[in-house]
Amino acid sequence: MADINGVVLSAGSGPTVKYTITYSKSRPSNSQMTYSFTIAAALGSSGSYIHSGYALLCTVTINGSSGQVRIKAADNDNWDGTTPRYRSVTVTCSSTAGNAAQGVRFRVVSDGRLSISSGVIDNSSYTVTSSALLTTACGAPTSCSIAPTVAEGGATLSWSGASSGTNNAVTGFEIQYSDSSNNADWGNWTALSTVSSSSGTGSLSVSPPSTRGSYRRFRIRTQGAAGSGYYSGWTVSSNSVRKNTPPGKASVLTASPLVYSEGPVTLTWSGASGGTSPIKGYMLASKTSTDGSTWTSWNVLETFNLSASSGTRAAAASTTPGTYTKYGLWTIDTLDVYSAEQVSNSILCVAAACDEPTIAAPKNGASTYNPNPRVLLTTGAQPDEQVAQVKIGTGSWRDGVNNPSLFSPSGSVGGSAAVMFKAESQSAGTKTLTVRCVNTDFEAPSAEVSRSFTVLASPFEAIAANETKVKASHITALRTAVNTVRNYYGLAPVSWSEEITAGRTKVKNWPLHILEIRAAVEPVIAVINQYSAASGFAVPEPDWEELGTGRPRAAVMNQLAELILSL
Repeated sequence: MADINGVVLSAGSGPTVKYTITYSKSRPSNSQMTYSFTIAAALGSSGSYIHSGYALLCTVTINGSSGQVRIKAADNDNWDGTTPRYRSVTVTCSSTAGNAAQGVRFRVVSDGRLSISSGVIDNSSYTVTSSALLTTACGAPTSCSIAPTVAEGGATLSWSGASSGTNNAVTGFEIQYSDSSNNADWGNWTALSTVSSSSGTGSLSVSPPSTRGSYRRFRIRTQGAAGSGYYSGWTVSSNSVRKNTPPGKASVLTASPLVYSEGPVTLTWSGASGGTSPIKGYMLASKTSTDGSTWTSWNVLETFNLSASSGTRAAAASTTPGTYTKYGLWTIDTLDVYSAEQVSNSILCVAAACDEPTIAAPKNGASTYNPNPRVLLTTGAQPDEQVAQVKIGTGSWRDGVNNPSLFSPSGSVGGSAAVMFKAESQSAGTKTLTVRCVNTDFEAPSAEVSRSFTVLASPFEAIAANETKVKASHITALRTAVNTVRNYYGLAPVSWSEEITAGRTKVKNWPLHILEIRAAVEPVIAVINQYSAASGFAVPEPDWEELGTGRPRAAVMNQLAELILSL
């Protein structure tokens, strides 16, 4: 079939309408084409006319996608003489082949109050021609790895899964490397080699770093015939190669519990590694201190066989209250070469430790608008006298004895006691909260309990009496803030009775929405006041502003906003 560009189609009679069709085209992507048609419609002879009541609607369809334009309107559109009228219509359709013909249907129908055959046509005898496909980048290798992962000399970097782009055949690969002392913190990338190839797979002989114990990783990208602007992104090797080394010490050695009254204690470690030869076992030693600062020399406890890189072992510990103990662990390989020691945290022997407290609020990961956020906690069951301690971020511990203004009740409390902590002013942002309890001598701390929470800036727009018009967005902001605060205190979100839409929600219903928001706030107040009735900690029962009818007053809105910001 012929291309429709420049074609003249005659349609109907009495009078005949001639359509001259031209188009321009563009390709927004390799899956679509956009065709912009200009249609010059002219009556077949001078003196011809089509007047009111008759209408013509043109539809152009390509590959299932259509565009429409009106040739003539039914009213206030008298068409006289042979002067053409120009109409434009655009069709964006599916197209995955370049420079390919796509069938086009040109259809004009009579859709006025009166029926007419002039200008009516339904023609599918022509095509349009798509533009060439856009050039695209090559595909990066989907897999890239090194073998072996420990080497004295050569290793092999292998890759696969690279692909050509559109109009962009694979011509080669660019390879770079980066070194690290710990397989985690990496240096800058350095150019290594360019490999010419038209294949999607390949390999290259590479070397580990020159420094023993260091690691080297690689990255690779596909080069294409279209030039550097169409190279692929980088693929980083899934592993690294390490220069052969003596055995590596455990990366972590943990002694627990942190505070104990009687042994034994448990040691847990991981991250040990073999060097030239695999792991054979470990040597374990301990040292003690009476002040946590000055320590004795290492005392070897045992040497034992274990080829695993991680493990758990019971160890003896001091039974003298007030004594700190820490442990050292050395990795031994099959050639009896020892690594450097990994040192554990210190643990303390005390009287029986406090039971772990529980946190009712904040809920982990929740948010508050109060710059002095409340913490609701319950002390552990034992002992009968203990002191609650709270820390935010890396700040200092706060406690009910030394910081009584921040706690209710202050001072020491009993077991299973409800305690409220009201923090000093906090900046907006995410915080880490840590809670523990200690005995009245500030010894024997419980296990620490942590929560993450966020202090948010106020979400409320200032509402001035007789100036600000209360809008749907103000009500929506209150609803969102109430559910945010409910979540902070472990309460389920409220499902609101009616969606509020600007310009659509009836103003007469707004007092009901305010009552609904007030009702959602009151359980939060009840939860808070279960933990303290003290002034400055408890939340007084609101003396709600009078609602009235229709759009809420500024005082009603501001009362709710101020209350939410204080919870």
